Amino acid sequence: MGKFMRLCVTEPNVAKLPFMIDSSKWPVVEEGLKCVQGKSIVNSISLKVGEEEFLRQAKLCMRYGAAVVLMAFDEQGQAATFEDKVRICQRSYRLLRQRIDFPPEDIIFDCNVLTIATGLPEHNSYAIDFINAVAEIKRTCPCVSFSGGLSNLSFSFRGLNSLRDAMHSVFLYHAVPKGLNMSIVNPGALPRYTDIDAHSRKLAEEVILNKSDDGNHVERFLEYAEQVKKPPATAAEGPALKIEKSSPTQQIEFLRSLKGTVTCEAEHVKPEPGCEALDVCRLEGPQETQKVAEKIIACQTPTPTEVLNYFNNELKKRICFLDGGMGTRIQAEKLEEADYRGDRFKDFNEIDANGVPVSLKGNNDLLIFSKPDMVRDIHKEYFAAGSDICETNTFNGTTISQGEYKMQPVVYELNKKGAELAKQAAADVTKAEPHKPRFVAGAVGPTSRTLSVSPSVEDPSFRNVTWDELVEAYKQQVSGLVDGGVDLLMIETVFDTQNCKAAIFAVDEYFLETKKERLPVMLSATIVDNSGRTLSGQTVEAFYVSVKHARAFTVGINCALGAAQMKGFYKKLVDMNSGWCHVYPNAGLPNAMGGYDEDPDIFSNNILDYAKDGLLNFVGGCCGTFPSHIAAVVKKVAGCPVRKLPELPKYPSMQLSGLEPCFVTEQAGFQWVGERCNLMGS
Repeated sequence: MGKFMRLCVTEPNVAKLPFMIDSSKWPVVEEGLKCVQGKSIVNSISLKVGEEEFLRQAKLCMRYGAAVVLMAFDEQGQAATFEDKVRICQRSYRLLRQRIDFPPEDIIFDCNVLTIATGLPEHNSYAIDFINAVAEIKRTCPCVSFSGGLSNLSFSFRGLNSLRDAMHSVFLYHAVPKGLNMSIVNPGALPRYTDIDAHSRKLAEEVILNKSDDGNHVERFLEYAEQVKKPPATAAEGPALKIEKSSPTQQIEFLRSLKGTVTCEAEHVKPEPGCEALDVCRLEGPQETQKVAEKIIACQTPTPTEVLNYFNNELKKRICFLDGGMGTRIQAEKLEEADYRGDRFKDFNEIDANGVPVSLKGNNDLLIFSKPDMVRDIHKEYFAAGSDICETNTFNGTTISQGEYKMQPVVYELNKKGAELAKQAAADVTKAEPHKPRFVAGAVGPTSRTLSVSPSVEDPSFRNVTWDELVEAYKQQVSGLVDGGVDLLMIETVFDTQNCKAAIFAVDEYFLETKKERLPVMLSATIVDNSGRTLSGQTVEAFYVSVKHARAFTVGINCALGAAQMKGFYKKLVDMNSGWCHVYPNAGLPNAMGGYDEDPDIFSNNILDYAKDGLLNFVGGCCGTFPSHIAAVVKKVAGCPVRKLPELPKYPSMQLSGLEPCFVTEQAGFQWVGERCNLMGS
């Protein structure tokens, strides 16, 4: 599974769509989830394994950011009747909603399409029971979707592909309006209902709906199947089954033209106390500015709830500010090798894989040890310029990134010390301006490796890092940052969403293991050029869908482009984001010398263009921006309207993603699910 998925995600024509990862073995499913950057579908989990394991698997689906197919199985086996299908699915739904607050729009029910027209009377109602069960569950379980394996319906007619296609088409004609909105289908081999001759359509309809005037519809259909299989040699009217040709486009358009006849007006099932997933952007509480400032001045860390309450109240009144570029600000100091080494590493003499002595110049994170006063003073410059939040100097603070400098042993200490330096700067400036406390975000960079792109031209399935290695590296970094006292975590400059998902997973794992209150998490993607895509190929919209499970405090864009070039892509994110947004662009595009040409006045005017349109919650700068840029922005956007949180829909719809987003809405209609192999199914 792992190798296959790694191949799939490197092929753009395949990877642009969401994946459905299908296996009866949970470890196989989990391996697939570790390989996809988009929001996929897990097919499937069920109560067959018991409530405890069922909920454990569902929680992991949430942590990996996947929707899930729930099969209509319980501890006693498969649901065959209408009553059992409804009972098991409703029970599964209640468990997911009450126990773990699983997003209802990410639940897909497979009510078991079973084989009909076998000659056994107990099988005759399987199709209509499925259709009726879908309708009843849709009425009573808000926001859910439905899927089904069509091939099972006609399993007893193996070898008669045209007859099976006709049965599937008639089945969908009746099931789609009742709520079935996706199914595994062979594109191009599913005729439209109207493509099938009227006589054949009537016979198929009788067995699917299990009704006819004389009650002999099953026997009649079995006789008809024999005629299709062995047509009479002298048949004057041609073949018994006639199907007009239609294109895949015509077929999907027909299915999507079938409008739903069942609506849900049921109220949401509320999570049990203590099981709610917190909407951090809508947390209501007092803004205890003085209490928060006192803690910060004492180099203590306000509780996550205090931080959220402060900003959720502040963001209703004004735009808040991030810092500017740390790397380019350090470059302005024109440091040499000895500056990076300092006293601690003056005798460092490691050799790299090519037998060359390792240079420490350029390892900016290491300045936390060798030039701590300089690092702290840079933080103070940004805070003094007006930044509400500064990031720690730990962009490369993982064992993976520090491994390039043979500095893995100091990673935990580096992150802890980096957090402490930034907290000291926050304390100093907050002491001078206690009405505006300053906060520290632990910077978690993308590393120099990627889970979605192969570094080998010869083998697109090869990766030079694994999911588990990234999770472990990120978890160690988070541990140091939290112990150093950061107030928030910023997973930033995301060029590969799968790396970002590994970082999110690591954050959750750290807080689950330590049982500490989870810090607010900020997520920031970077797009490589005017295509509006990340390095791993995702659009901004697909990125947002892929990380929505993180329950982030802010989601935004940084680096890559200047503010003028970035606005259109940021606007797309703003339009989708249900929470707070941020943006911190470069000071224009790099010039021929690798520098940045936008001075504070030009940069702040470009940011003003965002602010006048009410697009900003948090804003700052990235490469080429200095404290003077931040000060100019603070002054320029003063009095501009802050972006308001959008209203949330009562009945949200499912959002999936590959390289591009996929919205499963009532308006979008029926969705085809393509199968990797064995296109006819069973």
